[in-house]
Amino acid sequence: MATFLNEASWWTLFGAIAAFFVGITAFGLVAGVTLERHYQRRGLTIFAVKLKRGQPRRERLGTALFLVMWIPIAALAVHFELLRFSAGLSRELVTFGVCWVGFTVYYWFLHRAMHTQPLFWIHRWHHESLVTTPWTGLSMSPLEALGWIVGFLGPALVLDHFGWLGAWGYATFFAIHFYGNLVGHANAELMPPFLARMHYAGNPVVYHSLHHARFDGHYGFGAGYMDALFRTEFDDWKAVHAKVMRGQALRSLRERGDTVRDDTTSAPEPTT
Repeated sequence: MATFLNEASWWTLFGAIAAFFVGITAFGLVAGVTLERHYQRRGLTIFAVKLKRGQPRRERLGTALFLVMWIPIAALAVHFELLRFSAGLSRELVTFGVCWVGFTVYYWFLHRAMHTQPLFWIHRWHHESLVTTPWTGLSMSPLEALGWIVGFLGPALVLDHFGWLGAWGYATFFAIHFYGNLVGHANAELMPPFLARMHYAGNPVVYHSLHHARFDGHYGFGAGYMDALFRTEFDDWKAVHAKVMRGQALRSLRERGDTVRDDTTSAPEPTT
């Protein structure tokens, strides 16, 4: 694949990159919606709260805008040889690892900055979704999308400088990242329970759902170690996770894990 990307004409390159990113986005959305409905039927809904009016339309628009911005920028970076790919298993593994950790750390700082008063206007679009859906993942303002694009390209540019950028490793990073981001915004707990004990390596869906509901805290996505390091975890999130795993959907955005309530009547189903 490295040879193809390095030598392809503009239109061939643009078409291949567009097909790849539209494809992994579509796959992630279909998987996310399907899994969300399946686990909601199993009683693992996170928030039994209705979506905001107009949320589905806004999320679809935001997702489309993100792809419209990212795809041509990615194609131009390769076409003008800002990114040149090399072959070799070691390069592929290093590329995946550096891009994954690099984006994860970068995103925590970007995300935390966008939650400050001067910069929140950049992030407001994404936070219009208080109860998340798979469509929430890529729904953001164009300026926030630019911030993501810097995080996508930065580690790759460093690797390219040293001749260590692998095409398959880079593609695998994007495939897993997009899938995890889209599925990870479902309004149902899809992940195995042990992730509540190993959240430094990967988070339960509840972890990020609480960020959207409560706003301040849990700035990492799949990066609980960053929140642990900077003390931005919610102190009751594991109790919330346990409650959801018992089939007790949260009835309000501010409900805590230590809230005692009467569950003799079932919680209402969320509107999706």
